[in-house]
Amino acid sequence: MNSSNGKTVSPMQANEIRISFPSGMKDGVQIHICGSKSQSNRMLVLRAVTGAGLTIDNLSDSDDTVSMQNLVSSCADTVDIGHAGTTMRFGTAYFASREGRRVTLTGSSRMKERPIYPLVDALRSLGADISYAGRDGFPPLDIRGVKIKGGRCTVDSSVSSQFVTALLLAAPSFENGIELHLSGRSVSKPYIRMTLAALAAVGAKCRADGDVITVEPLGKPFSGSIKIESDWSSASYFFSFAALARKSVSLSSYFYDSVQGDSKVADIYRNFGVEASVTDDVVRITPAEGYVPPASLCLDMEDTPDLAQSVAVTMAAMGIKGMLTGLSTLRVKETDRIAAMEAELEKFGVMCRTTDDSLEITHFGCPKDNILLRTYQDHRMAMAFAPLALKMPFSVENPGVAAKSYPRFWDDFLSIGGQMEII
Repeated sequence: MNSSNGKTVSPMQANEIRISFPSGMKDGVQIHICGSKSQSNRMLVLRAVTGAGLTIDNLSDSDDTVSMQNLVSSCADTVDIGHAGTTMRFGTAYFASREGRRVTLTGSSRMKERPIYPLVDALRSLGADISYAGRDGFPPLDIRGVKIKGGRCTVDSSVSSQFVTALLLAAPSFENGIELHLSGRSVSKPYIRMTLAALAAVGAKCRADGDVITVEPLGKPFSGSIKIESDWSSASYFFSFAALARKSVSLSSYFYDSVQGDSKVADIYRNFGVEASVTDDVVRITPAEGYVPPASLCLDMEDTPDLAQSVAVTMAAMGIKGMLTGLSTLRVKETDRIAAMEAELEKFGVMCRTTDDSLEITHFGCPKDNILLRTYQDHRMAMAFAPLALKMPFSVENPGVAAKSYPRFWDDFLSIGGQMEII
């Protein structure tokens, strides 16, 4: 693609792009979305932990999954995972349980601000040898892998479900498995259920009873093939496009009975006048006839926090006031997503009020001229705000952040009628 100075530049390498829909969104386009990065990352860790002869089909091509592949195959003394929070958390438990492995696990400056002490405390209680290489409670970590006996353990699950998942994924290699007790108010529970489904898929015996999860040590390694469902979080952007443009779009490859919590996007977007049906492995998203936007909405996003940005943008673009709650985990993501949404929506004339775990759209004004969307090194900020190009042209800073979860996003944006100029 040509930039404004005539050079050929990919949007993934561009510092800035200007996006618009001069002829509107095309109707009926079909798009293949790559495998869920959440499922892909779990399967990669389980394959490494259990030594399973596991073939993984439709593996995510996201930067996060590439980071996870690099981690489980790395022999380096220092592993830098950049912005990949999932890789940091899963990698901590993985390396801690690799007997004889010594490694320093580090990441970006933002990663060093994201707390990891609940996971480290839990692993230490099981006998792990982990020390902080910088500030206590935060990466980087110095890890000396040991044979972990396992047994009873407690973890604070109120900060991130990934602390729980990291322990569960390593547990099949523990001598006695794990009896994991969850303390605090558990967040993002569907991701824990996804982890249990992944464990069961490779033959690990696990069960959940209230706030206690038990995983037994794995005996015979699993051998076979597992297909990863496409990513529902990535699908959310096209639900937003369809809702705002009142056009249809089809996405593959999806399962009728999904283990991904973000499959709830289909239910949530009925509030915005779109319907979804699954035939074979294709989700068809269509506008509902006679839809009238509500004046206001209040939605609890605690189980689906990764959909919050798309939902907020859709509400804003449709002139719907209201509140999104259950957003506490968004304060410690790639950026403070609540603060980022508030700041960027204001540029489009959308006024918000926020708390530690909520965002309320209160009123609407006039958008600013020549808007430049900041992305804050956050993939979801770039992609969730892109549907606003159906309403007005604007520029996007650092569009390449989309590669963290959806490397082909801007290509698919063009395929549905979007236009972009490299600045």
